[in-house]
Amino acid sequence: MENIYKDAVIKMERLEKEFLELPETVIVGVVGASGPGAGRNPKDKYWNLSFSLIAWKELGGELHQSPLLLSKKVTDNELREIQIRVKKESLVQFNVKLSKVSPFGDARAQLISVLDAPDEVDLKAALEKFKEPVEITHPEFGTLTLDKSVDWFDGTVNWLGDSIRVSVSIDDDTGSPEGSLRTLEALCGDARNWSKKITDYAVSSLLELKNDNWLMEDQHELTETDFINAMRLDSITVHPDGEFEFWHDDGDLFLGHSILISGSLQDGPTDADIPG
Repeated sequence: MENIYKDAVIKMERLEKEFLELPETVIVGVVGASGPGAGRNPKDKYWNLSFSLIAWKELGGELHQSPLLLSKKVTDNELREIQIRVKKESLVQFNVKLSKVSPFGDARAQLISVLDAPDEVDLKAALEKFKEPVEITHPEFGTLTLDKSVDWFDGTVNWLGDSIRVSVSIDDDTGSPEGSLRTLEALCGDARNWSKKITDYAVSSLLELKNDNWLMEDQHELTETDFINAMRLDSITVHPDGEFEFWHDDGDLFLGHSILISGSLQDGPTDADIPG
């Protein structure tokens, strides 16, 4: 993991040096399902803004149906202005410095400024095509619909008589949900056993925390049965490597925090958390 991080830092440094020498150019394109996002360390002055185009071209050039990642260091005011002007699933035009084959092996651009929105027939067609729903049908789980903002398929399954939301992630290497669907099939095929494993792990990991730190005034210590009865399964997320996350409503055990139990088919539940 450390080597991967160091490699990314080296590539980013090479890209920034490349941007210094590249000329400015105008690109037009289509913003995908997620608009501009940004992050920064608490001590930093600038935000690291980034977002992707799902189709793009240099002004008057050939259309590329492949992602282009744009980035820029911005102030608070610049971030607000860009997020107002650049919306998800929209046509855009920018002044940029463009690296068609970056040190990362893909196309990347440094954003210079936001220009007026273009009126390009081929980009409009690409946007309309992108907006069309993408669905798959599974013989047991029915229709699942792609959430393009996070690249996973959403649907519902029957889990011990209850309709539960599921999120099926896409394998980054194959671009397919098949591996994740096999994880879901294994879980649902032995739902009663997995349900017991999940709730037992939640109790063993979180009941003591509840009784030591999260009791309300005049509230008695909870038993295992009290704890299990308060939890309610909301959704399941599955991954192609057999990993999973079970998300629960906490029934006010932890003042509205979710109860998240994660693990894998091979190892069973391995982690408990109360995010949110």
